[in-house]
Amino acid sequence: MAGKYGPASVFLFVDGYDVTANNPKGITITHNSETERTDGLGDSAAEYSPVGITSVEMTVDGGLWDTTTNYIHDAMSAKLPTTPQATARVVSLGMAGKTIGVPCMGGTEFQGSYEVLAEQDGLQKANATYTMTGPLDSGMKHVILESATKTGDWDTESTSVDNAASSSAGGTAYLQVVAVSGFSAFVAKVRDSTNDSTWADLVTFADQGSTIGAERQEVSGTVDRYLSVAGNVTGSGSITCFISFIRNP
Repeated sequence: MAGKYGPASVFLFVDGYDVTANNPKGITITHNSETERTDGLGDSAAEYSPVGITSVEMTVDGGLWDTTTNYIHDAMSAKLPTTPQATARVVSLGMAGKTIGVPCMGGTEFQGSYEVLAEQDGLQKANATYTMTGPLDSGMKHVILESATKTGDWDTESTSVDNAASSSAGGTAYLQVVAVSGFSAFVAKVRDSTNDSTWADLVTFADQGSTIGAERQEVSGTVDRYLSVAGNVTGSGSITCFISFIRNP
């Protein structure tokens, strides 16, 4: 898991939209520490002090503009918040691929801008900026539990993620449904176990069987040492989903 990674290992899902499917040329994540100017009369230079608040901004540059259903135009064109009651979008991203157990990132955001570029000697491109609301859940404790396409019920107990010990401060689970067809229902669960044998439901996501979408769900209390995923479908069809979990420190 440790080591260097290339562009093929990058992914970005926003509310179920696979933004990297449109081949963006860059994704930049900027972490900021908010400061306040604290100089005053008698000072000859500006001074600043941190106020104890951090912020995260993400930009996506140079994606191929595409009006295919569930592609980049759908993902960006109608998603600018226009009222204070707007709902934040769920983001999952990673730089080290989508193998079970590797670290990733997640959070909620408001899209700040959507920019379409038309050039004489090139294909049209699209850029977007996202402002995270709340923390960016990242670090080695945020791990991928599943990333796969399935056609029936399944679980990942045979490929569970081992944390080496249980934790007591809860955590946050992420679900991204990137593609779905045929099924009348799909319910995903994150499950935990003390011994990698007997499992209990930790998080049950809402039914996501009819359309692409995402959910972020927080839990409190003990999270057992091992984590796995169970997917339950109704009917016949296909679903592509991504699930991750971060333990609180």
